[in-house]
Amino acid sequence: MHFPRLASWTAAAACALATLSPARAAPPPAPEPAASDTQHVDVQGALDSEWGSYRRAYGASAFFERFTRTRPLIQAQMQVRPVAPDAPLSGLSLSLVGAKTRLEIPVDAMGLADVPQLKTAYDEDAVLRLNRPKGLYWFAGRYTIKPRPDGVYDAALLRDACEQLIDAQRASGYRGRLFFKKCVGIKFVYPRGDAAAAVDFKGADGQLKALAPVEAHPFEDDSMGLYSVVVYRFAEWPRAGQLVPRKPPMAIGTLYE
Repeated sequence: MHFPRLASWTAAAACALATLSPARAAPPPAPEPAASDTQHVDVQGALDSEWGSYRRAYGASAFFERFTRTRPLIQAQMQVRPVAPDAPLSGLSLSLVGAKTRLEIPVDAMGLADVPQLKTAYDEDAVLRLNRPKGLYWFAGRYTIKPRPDGVYDAALLRDACEQLIDAQRASGYRGRLFFKKCVGIKFVYPRGDAAAAVDFKGADGQLKALAPVEAHPFEDDSMGLYSVVVYRFAEWPRAGQLVPRKPPMAIGTLYE
């Protein structure tokens, strides 16, 4: 779903939309993007900074919430993506601006942000404004696997999460592109060159075996640059066990083949 190029919300896709904030009051239903292989919503404007319609973002969030509601291991978020995949994502900030609305929306190191559900901002058709000039970044959506508060990931649940994510992508408009794809693994994403990036596999016997990072794209597409990625391939490890990151990953994506 493209927003200002407000791009195709798939995750993310990675949003990849944490669970979206609930609406404080229910505004009129926003138009739903059509479920096609590529969903575009173009927004025109004369602002110097990159921007997008809050109503469009609100509608996109509501649309994708339907696919995460029954898939509790994944999330969908808005993602700020660079036009040039290797452009930096550090220092990005989003402002929600309207006649009566002034709100800063946190953007994490992967460009992921949660769209708040605000009736006032919807009614006044507020604007999402990025602190970057137009044409350098675009707004999209990203499905990702939800992080665990305790930082420990059961191997069986990661298999389930991978299936939930690819099912959500198919159901929300990407069935054709993913028709022959299968979930074969999970990606723990860290900054490129991060010397501390590592994940341990803890077997049923309690023994730890390290998974080393490689340079790779963080998600199933190549819309972003290279990161240090720890790849957990299901076929290469016992079904019973746990994945224990030595430090929290920036995001958790999926591997399809």
